[in-house]
Amino acid sequence: MASNTTTTAAFSTSQSPTCTLVEQEPLLPWVSDNVLAIILPTIVYAIAGAFFHLLDTYNLFSTHRIHPSEDELKRNHVTKWECLKSVVRYHLMQISLGLLLNYGNNGPPMMVGDEACRIHDLALRFPSLRNVVPMALMALGIDARQLSIATQSTSAKLAHFVGGGGGSDAYNTTSSSATTPPPPSTLSLHLAKSLLTILIPGLQYTLALIIVDTWIYFTHRLCHVNKTLYRLVHAQHHRLYVSYAYGAVYAHWLETLFLDILSFVLAGEVARLSARQSMVFGAVATWKTISDHCGYVFPWDPLRWVNGNGAGFHDLHHQSWGLKVCFLFFVPFLGGGGGGREEIVGRFSLKSKNTD
Repeated sequence: MASNTTTTAAFSTSQSPTCTLVEQEPLLPWVSDNVLAIILPTIVYAIAGAFFHLLDTYNLFSTHRIHPSEDELKRNHVTKWECLKSVVRYHLMQISLGLLLNYGNNGPPMMVGDEACRIHDLALRFPSLRNVVPMALMALGIDARQLSIATQSTSAKLAHFVGGGGGSDAYNTTSSSATTPPPPSTLSLHLAKSLLTILIPGLQYTLALIIVDTWIYFTHRLCHVNKTLYRLVHAQHHRLYVSYAYGAVYAHWLETLFLDILSFVLAGEVARLSARQSMVFGAVATWKTISDHCGYVFPWDPLRWVNGNGAGFHDLHHQSWGLKVCFLFFVPFLGGGGGGREEIVGRFSLKSKNTD
């Protein structure tokens, strides 16, 4: 199928780039990005769950386990087969609802190719930034005009930069028409590019993360505070006193729907995540969920560098004496960390007489 193309010269200045819009090709030719964003979390879950299952089966990295492997059979109130069936149901629900919400999504296709134009357009909105470097040099007692003229023959780019985006010609008022807007400065272009490619996507991810985390934190806490909700819904998840990776989403179907799936649907809509952003967000969130329930505390776990709320922290919540603490999913300001492995095992040992 031929790609739709649109050529646009959206700006009036002679220095404006000409951009050609083309329909974005999917990452994989046999599946759309929207569908891939729906199924990718399940793929990540299956791969990560299988990886940790192999570690459990062959007793690898046993020194990093929170509980001895035999405790899974002694203390858990659900068999691994029953757990696996529930997990499969969870992912079938997740994929089915995702496909249902995506059905009939005949909106305009994602168009790309206008990045340079958007950067240029945004940079034109920062005309005052061209004066930042000359003003900073002036504050240091350096004549920016003379420095720009002196460096013109050596490095035009440097002269352009220190001259506030215009080089030595910026000080020649007769060299250009007064009615022609000046081109954006190099500093403005770099700032615009950083804003569009780093800051705005970063803010989108942050907003989505806060929405998911806040939703999960308070609904999860409600499931523990409200005895009826706990008994009828959330108690199923806590049949796993010694959690393992592929049992991370072992839960009642109502919890699957309202706590997990709904939180990510809301986050994606409010944060306006694209299909590819949803892939990244869903994959990382899935890995985080697996990591929290894997039963291992690795010193090199990159998620522990972000916060201390990993497997060790969440394991405390799965103990009978810790059911009303450690509700945190990711965002640090909603709670504290769980400490290192020795501290966690020590705290578990002190409480072991009260466990089921």
